[in-house]
Amino acid sequence: MDTSVSTIVRSTDLDVIMLGWFHEHAQSARTQHAYMTTLAQFRAWLAQHGLDLDCCEDAQIVQISLLAQAFASSSVTPGQQIQPSTINLRLAILSSFYEYARGKKLVRENPIDGVKRAKVQAYASARALDDETTQDAFARIDRETIKGKRDYALLALALLTGRRLQEVATLQLQHLTLRKGKITVSFEHCKGNEQMRDTLPAPVSSALLTWLHAFYGPSLAIGRPHDERPVWVSLANGGRSGKSYGQQLGIQAIADVCQKYLGTSKVHTMRHTFAHTMEAAGASVSEIQARLGHKSLATTGRYLAQLKQDENKHGDTIAAMLGIQ
Repeated sequence: MDTSVSTIVRSTDLDVIMLGWFHEHAQSARTQHAYMTTLAQFRAWLAQHGLDLDCCEDAQIVQISLLAQAFASSSVTPGQQIQPSTINLRLAILSSFYEYARGKKLVRENPIDGVKRAKVQAYASARALDDETTQDAFARIDRETIKGKRDYALLALALLTGRRLQEVATLQLQHLTLRKGKITVSFEHCKGNEQMRDTLPAPVSSALLTWLHAFYGPSLAIGRPHDERPVWVSLANGGRSGKSYGQQLGIQAIADVCQKYLGTSKVHTMRHTFAHTMEAAGASVSEIQARLGHKSLATTGRYLAQLKQDENKHGDTIAAMLGIQ
């Protein structure tokens, strides 16, 4: 076969593999952007050295591994330090692609296997809200207004399920079922493309129904198949198109709700709070693992340990013994 023809065939196969990997692994818009950007940037990085993603000679695999190490810690801004978590995220994305490509017989080996990961402190940024903060937040929400009804239900569901932001934000009416006064929520695309379900306690179910009836009308029937209307909608009349009212509530808008009532725009803090509160309520680590959707008890254990890192139950006693008043 002519060399130019061979190159075209190989390039076509690579494009198909890239597209298949992208659609299988990238779920949320944020994940899609990270996957697409990282792989495109790495491919351009390789091209500077006369390589492509599917080069599979032994010497090329070694070279790709070395280039991946340099790429993962590179910055477009001279002198800028790249965080270890960012380095590992880039390598995880590249490794995910190569594992997919290896399964499709495009490459023999995963060159990222030999790349050293950066050392990071597990869940170093994990923080949970205390009971006083959440109680105060719920008490301050004006539930007489339609916006208050929405915000109360939103925070209650997020704190009671511990689901990730994207999973909560994309809920649709078809994902809800009502039985004996309690709503069961089906989260269709959790991490790893798994489905998770949560039956909400009666007070949370009531808050959610109150909000939905306030917006969609008291005759609303939830849980109908193919009802793709959003659970959380914007109540603003603005937006770029001027027609944001009634549209799915955006990620930033949810972060704004958290900032307003909980004092943080990091929505993931509600997931941390859920885990911490579950343990305080007496739940076992295995129960918390199941609710969070972690793959192993070790992951959940590290998660909980980090959330309690600043706690010292002997602190008051030690202060008294040292004479600190």
